[in-house]
Formats: sequence, C-alpha cells, structure tokens
Amino acid sequence: MAQLHVDTTHLSAFTARVAVVGVVDLETTPLLRERLLRLLRDQRPDLLDIDLSGVTFLDCTGLSALIAVRNAAIQAGGQMRVSHPQPIVRRVLEITGVLGMFTAATTHPGGR
Repeated sequence: MAQLHVDTTHLSAFTARVAVVGVVDLETTPLLRERLLRLLRDQRPDLLDIDLSGVTFLDCTGLSALIAVRNAAIQAGGQMRVSHPQPIVRRVLEITGVLGMFTAATTHPGGR
C-alpha cells in the first residue's frame, strides 16, 4: 500500500503551505484531493502553496486532483501554486502543459 502524507506546514492569515510527501497515484489521490479541498473550504487562504519536494511520483489522477484544487481555489477567490517539484514530477507538469499554470507568479496575499 502506497503512503502519502499531507501536512500543513505553515498557516497565516493569507497563505497555507502544504507539504506533500510520497506517491500520488490512483490509490492516494482521493486523500490528497480531500485534504486540500477541506483546507480551502475551512481556512479560505488567499494562496495555497503546495510543496511537492517530497513527491516521488505523480500520475494523471494526481494531476487531475491538482487541477481540481486549483479551480476550487480560483472559484473561492484565491490562488494555488506548486513549489519545489522533483525532476520527475516537474517533467510530468511540463509534458502536460500545466507547469506554468501551477508555478505562475501570484498576486500579493490579500489582493482578492
């Protein structure tokens, strides 16, 4: 059974930083999606920063979850970005054409 850890590492009035560690695949994606959407719903951060430095694999279900969370953040008036993707994860984001969408510069927190 694959392991995935999703931990809020810092939470301020404007920014939630979440560290994701492990494999993001068909088995673990529901946990990732649920935890991130719950954070958006409960904390309503202006910026959700997802640190992928500990992610060793990302499949299309994980990519779909990240897109869904980004869309939910935008609908809520906020933003989402990913940071520190491992080379293999970065490559997936590049090949699918979403790297720029996830790593684009964000506006100043509180600038809703």
